[in-house]
Amino acid sequence: MKQYIIRRLLQMIPTLIGISIIIFTISAMVPGDYITARDNPNMTAERAAELRAIYGLDKPDWQRYFIWAGNMITGNFGTSLQHKLPVMEVIGEYVWNSFIIAFFAMILSWLIAVLAGVFSAKFQYSLLDKLITLAIFVCMALPSFFIGLLLIKWFALDLKLLPVGGMTTAGLKGGSWTYIWDVVKHSILPISVLTMLSIGGLSRYFRTSMLEVIRQDYIRTARAKGLKERTVIFKHAFRNAMIPAITLLGFELPGLFGGAMIMEQIFAWPGIGHVYLNSINMRDYPFMLGFTIFLAMLTLIGNLLADLLYGIADPRIRLK
Repeated sequence: MKQYIIRRLLQMIPTLIGISIIIFTISAMVPGDYITARDNPNMTAERAAELRAIYGLDKPDWQRYFIWAGNMITGNFGTSLQHKLPVMEVIGEYVWNSFIIAFFAMILSWLIAVLAGVFSAKFQYSLLDKLITLAIFVCMALPSFFIGLLLIKWFALDLKLLPVGGMTTAGLKGGSWTYIWDVVKHSILPISVLTMLSIGGLSRYFRTSMLEVIRQDYIRTARAKGLKERTVIFKHAFRNAMIPAITLLGFELPGLFGGAMIMEQIFAWPGIGHVYLNSINMRDYPFMLGFTIFLAMLTLIGNLLADLLYGIADPRIRLK
């Protein structure tokens, strides 16, 4: 196991190098830079050239890449041009706001999707299966901004049960529990939107996987032995149906920290997705590149964790 983990970590190095080259090349192909994106009509050509020299934007692309990559090896992801702060400091300031809603949305979406997929497969072609399928396709068909605005109208404007947006109430006074409860109230609608958007594909995946497993010979054997149907489904069938889903679980790791751009725009949630979108619009290359590499590293780590979980879920799998 230890040798396998070390070997996989070493294999990540050339992968990250290739990813860094690709994303830097794509960013270099985008027209404009941080100076032109600010769209200041009073800026002279001499001042623009001076600023490009200060920010290092006047150097050739290949030279800029090696400077950026060399600094990144030492843990220096650069300084955000827009925020005037180190990239990792900006990420640390906003990424946990996105993590809050992404984590609870993941827990709810997986719980609902597992139950919906299992019962939909268990009662295939029944009325329950059709109702679950209808609800799932409605959630998948509606765009996120429509669902978000609809929930805001119903629960925030009409019923006045929840806040319209933001993460906290302006000028809130009170102790830590008051602050936590205020954040909880503001996060209910964003979490609900993310959950509704996620359960569709997950529940279909679990349903298909369960349908394949419950038709296997060992499931018929378990039923022939007189085992309870609950034991057959949730102990024997569900465990084997979860093996393909572990791959999806590995990709959830970057999603926890990646933010949701559209949702954060709708609810004015101060998350990392909103900041990342602004960095693209403002051509804030240090932050844009640094955060993309951060997500790439999380993706590779998620794949490694998924491979390790395979061995835990199925003892027949050996990591070599």
